[in-house]
Amino acid sequence: MQTKYVNLPFMLRILYIVTLTLFLIFTQIPPVTGKSAEGIPVTSDKTGITILEDRKYFEVLLKRIDDANKDIIISMYIFKTTGKKVNSAIKVRDALINASGRGVVIKVLLEREDEKGSSLNYENEYTAKKLVNGGVAVYFESPGKRTHVKAVVIDGKYAFIGSHNLTASALQYNNELSLMIDSEEIAGEIASYIEAIIKKASKTKK
Repeated sequence: MQTKYVNLPFMLRILYIVTLTLFLIFTQIPPVTGKSAEGIPVTSDKTGITILEDRKYFEVLLKRIDDANKDIIISMYIFKTTGKKVNSAIKVRDALINASGRGVVIKVLLEREDEKGSSLNYENEYTAKKLVNGGVAVYFESPGKRTHVKAVVIDGKYAFIGSHNLTASALQYNNELSLMIDSEEIAGEIASYIEAIIKKASKTKK
């Protein structure tokens, strides 16, 4: 099946911005090590980009969700929260439910495959049910058109984008690399891209 790409020029522009910013970080701006006053890992205080390696992504994402006061929009290929033991993905799920409870408007877009017995479908549908019951709006992209985006936008300001899925493996054990971009312009572009997909997606009911 041929993969269809949504808004390719936009994705190329985001790739250009990220590549240019990384170039500036590594060629012109000495990296800042350690943590900020908020306890958040910092790469540079001049570019607005924080490089999040491995588990740092979970730590920063959870902090931003806990501090959110307006809205959160997420596109995630897999959001796995099955299992009896509390793990990082479950903590993110519960933080989203808590944020919804305090009035933050949250939309989550998840992937759905057209294969019977898909483990991805099972995991995403399980998480969707938990989120919807907690007041979070969840949407599924139409089967046949894969949405492999892994992005989170918080309060129209902080954009998380990279390799991390919301699974215990990605958040705790894998070698993963993502960025947090502190930019209302880029956050707005990414949120608009996700919103465009949501308009064509199906909303999960209780």
